[in-house]
Amino acid sequence: MKTLLLKELRWNWRSFRYPAFLLVVLFFALLDPPMTKYTSEIITYFAEGLAIVMPDPTPEDAFVAYLSDVSQIGILVLIFVAMGSVSREKETGVTGWILSKPVSRWQYLAAKVIVLYLTIILGILGCSTLAYLYTTTLLGTFSLAGAAWATMSLIAFVLLFGTVVFTFSTILKSPLQAGGLTLTIFFLMGILNLFVAGTEAARLYPSTLISQLRPLVEGTTALPEIAEPLAVSLGLCALLLFLAGRRFARMEL
Repeated sequence: MKTLLLKELRWNWRSFRYPAFLLVVLFFALLDPPMTKYTSEIITYFAEGLAIVMPDPTPEDAFVAYLSDVSQIGILVLIFVAMGSVSREKETGVTGWILSKPVSRWQYLAAKVIVLYLTIILGILGCSTLAYLYTTTLLGTFSLAGAAWATMSLIAFVLLFGTVVFTFSTILKSPLQAGGLTLTIFFLMGILNLFVAGTEAARLYPSTLISQLRPLVEGTTALPEIAEPLAVSLGLCALLLFLAGRRFARMEL
């Protein structure tokens, strides 16, 4: 298993797949705090002669902007870099070569999932810590607990889509199919959230984790209010991985 993990880490580093995702998250962690602070000044500079009144930026605004960007653009980047996790190796015959060694199919998938999950969890945790420190330096302090809960919600949501694209990459033939289906689900969930928000169904809907980011950061929403969508998201991750493993175990390569 250790050999598989090292192989996966080396391959992803050399192909710049997961580092690309990390750089995007880091980009927003470094960009959003100063953009939030200086947006009004930039607009005023280019709008000479016009009186523009904007509310003073708050540290919560900056951190929520970072989280929101990662929940959208970050996920899109993750889908593109992870859609070939398994399907590309099946196409090139690498999967068959690896499985000809004393390696089980479950071990093969487990190594990929562990590296994917560690990239998402550690990457977002690290960048969120940097974004929090940068924001407090520029705009002042705000609730560390709120930032932590919001980061946890974001991680769970990103893990869900990382799992979805990994599942499709495992059971489908090409990376384009896996990426296309995951993108479709991503946009459909966003549209469906417009109808679910404010109803009882929102208590179990994964996108509630994202719609509650600002209340979490501001401290107006407590953990019990996101416990159910959090549990549903993590439960879906476990179910999808199990189904992907079952299908992969029976697949002809």
